This record gives sequence, structure tokens and C-alpha cells, in this order.
Amino acid sequence: MKMDIEMLPDVDVVELKNGFRALLVERRSLPVVASVCWYQVGSRDEKTGQTGVSHFLEHMMFKGTDKFGKGEIDQQTSKMGGSNNAFTDTDSTAYYFSLAADRWETALEIEASRMRSCLLDPDEFQSEKSVVLEELAMGEDEPWRPLYQAVESAMFQTHPYHHPVIGYREELERLTVGQMRSYYERHYGPNRACMTIVGAIDRRRTRRRIKQLFGGMPRVADREVAIREPEPKGERRVTLKTTHSVARACIGFPTCRMGARDDYALDLLAHDLGNSKNSRLYRRLVVEDRLVTEISVMNEVRQDPGGFFIMCELHPGAAPEKVERAIREEVAGMIDEGVAAHDLRRIRTQIEASFLFQDETVLDLAMKLARFEAGTPDGYSTLSQVLSTYASMKRKELCEVAARYLQFDRATIAWALPTDLPASATAGRASARSAAKRGSRRKAAPKGSPKKGKKKSKTGRGKA
Repeated sequence: MKMDIEMLPDVDVVELKNGFRALLVERRSLPVVASVCWYQVGSRDEKTGQTGVSHFLEHMMFKGTDKFGKGEIDQQTSKMGGSNNAFTDTDSTAYYFSLAADRWETALEIEASRMRSCLLDPDEFQSEKSVVLEELAMGEDEPWRPLYQAVESAMFQTHPYHHPVIGYREELERLTVGQMRSYYERHYGPNRACMTIVGAIDRRRTRRRIKQLFGGMPRVADREVAIREPEPKGERRVTLKTTHSVARACIGFPTCRMGARDDYALDLLAHDLGNSKNSRLYRRLVVEDRLVTEISVMNEVRQDPGGFFIMCELHPGAAPEKVERAIREEVAGMIDEGVAAHDLRRIRTQIEASFLFQDETVLDLAMKLARFEAGTPDGYSTLSQVLSTYASMKRKELCEVAARYLQFDRATIAWALPTDLPASATAGRASARSAAKRGSRRKAAPKGSPKKGKKKSKTGRGKA
């Protein structure tokens, strides 16, 4: 199939002397405009003792600035019939608006005001801290978050990806408004942000307004280079006891950076291994052996090397060691046999469709441009090479990438087991590999996709 479509939109780039950068895309099919202000600030920038400050600060950025008082940002957005939101992840914090074309410039004014003039009122800080702590508590009760965080913490032992985006309760409780203000003043500035604006805009006027609102702001310190995570020297294991009634597993392998060629290969491998009812793990563990109720695979690359994750929920009564053995066998089988030619064609078609659908709305396109601009070495121009890179991947190369990253002697394996289930989730690597070599490629191919744990889109995420 052909995947050499030119995907780069007509982008007008605005670059200011203080390092601020904006990408403008004019689309006049509908009278709406979406804007995304994307900061190179996330949990990877936090120091021990202040984890969670990036996400907490995201909340506070809606609590008043020098020009927009408490509640006014949301109030004005609502009055204008628009929407706004934000999210924080490991590498970034992003704020976004969708507004009618005749009033969207209010978003520019808001972003300029809160970039350097957020009030961080002490009373609002204490009130919002309770909200953040409640959000943390709700996440602890959710079945997947503690398991995923356990894998991250064990897989990243040196790099700041070790700690969760929402932070640790003990550190959030002790965080002061002074510490947050220092963090804000150090990290929030024009050279740590880019903005994407897509929709029915006047490019010349938009350029002029950006220079007026952002041009006079001083630079802040450039982002520090995070400590490199050493290559793992053996398998790591974690077992959690849970009050939930079913057992769950999460297996993580350290991988590469977003935009690296191996990133695209890992996307294809994730689809083949576990992202649909046609995948190896679904056919084996859900359909044939009936060991799990759901299984998914996620290529979670980041601005520093990220991870490749396998997650599953067991059938009641299924033995954890049997499930792990089956996963090991299927991963080994994929390394040895590769992705079947007909499966590779199907996966490429699915990826192309998903990639193109992300351009349908102005907000989706603005988000995609921002994520690639901030997350890849070549910025938004990488978009012109995405589909052609997927198309160039051959079966041999996919086998080599799978063998390079998906070895269990470099994996982190975490189990969340009900309190009444023995913690015996172990499996032998040698026996699993030999069993995989004896087996054959499974033929069942029902259609569909798993309910949970799908690969996170490179265009962005929901509010953290």
C-alpha cells in the first residue's frame, strides 16, 4: 500500500528573540480556532521532595493571574461558548482552548498573562492542595494506576521518570506555596514553551498579537538534561497486594526516544502483539487459553527513552505463572517468527487511518503539531515522514527491533494480586523460549480491539 502522502500542513512559524515559538495553520472551513500552549515542563523536571509540583501548578494556573482573577479564565471561556482544559505528563504541561474565530484571541491574552504572572494565592494554594490529594487518593483506589506506577518506579531507578506525575502524598502534603512559586518562576517562560494555533485565523494579525503579548518576556533557565537511565542488568520483579478481586499484570521494557526509527517499529510490534483481537496475545490468552479477560500493549515513548508495556487482567482462577509463561512464549515467538506479511499490511492500514483522523478537527491537529514540535528532534516537520517511515519497515527489521528491546532479562514484571492469592507469579525464561519455538503461529483472527490500555496517541492525552 502507498503511505507516502505528504502530511505536512502549511505552517507559518513565528520565532521571537526570547525563544518563544508559535506554529500557525490557517483553516477556514469552520469559524473556529484551537490553540495549544505547550510547556517543556513535566514531572521529569522535579526534584526529590517536590514531586507532583508540575501537575499541582497546572491546577493553580486556572486560579488567577494579574489580569484574570479567580475563576475568570473558566468563566470567560464559558461565556464565549468555548472550552479549555490542560494536562500534565512526564515531559510536558499543555493548556488548550477551542473558541469561535471572532473571539479566540482571548486565549492568547490568557496564556500571555499566566506564563509569567500567575498569582499563586496562598489561600487558593491550600484549597487546591486538598483537591490534588483527593485526586491522588482516587488514583490509588483505581486498579491500574498503582500497578503501572510500580513498573515505572522499578524500571526507571535513576531517571526522574521514576516518580509518578501526580507525585507522592507525603511530599505534596509538605509542599509550600513558596516552593511552587520558585518552580514556576524557574521553569515557566517563553523559551520553555511553544504554541500551536489552528483554524480560521488572520495570520498577519496573529503574528502581530503574538509579538505584542509575548515578545517582551524574559527568558528563563533552559531545561536541564536529565540523568541517563543505565541499561538494566537483569529482570526486576514487583508484587503488590490488592483489595480488588482479580489479578493483574504489567510488564515493561525500556526502549527509545520519541521520533527515533525504532519508535515506529515498536508501534507496529505493539499492534501485532496485543492491540486488537487479531493480535498474538489476544488470540492466545483471551480466545484460545481463556486465561485473561483483556490484554493490551502500549509503546509509551517519551522525550527521553520510554517503555513498552504489556498489561492484562486475569480470568478468576487463572494461575498467574501460567499467564506469564504464555506471554513469554508469544513475545519469544514474535522475535523468532516476525510479523506475518498479511498482518503487517493490516496494521499499517490501521495506523494510517488513525494518523489521518487526527487531522479532522482543529484541536486534534493543534495538539499533534505541538506534541511533535516539543517531542522530536526535528519538531513538527517530522510529520511529513511518519507514514513513509512506517511503510519502509520490513519484517526483518521488526524482528531485529523486537530482539533488541523485548528481552525478559531487561524487563520489569509487576503483579497486583488479591490478598487471598499466593504471590507465585513466576515463569522460567528458558522453558518459555523453547516452548515458543516448538509452537506455530496461531491462525484465529477475530476483529476488534481491547477495551482498555490502548496505545496512547502521540497527539496528546487527557487532563492529568
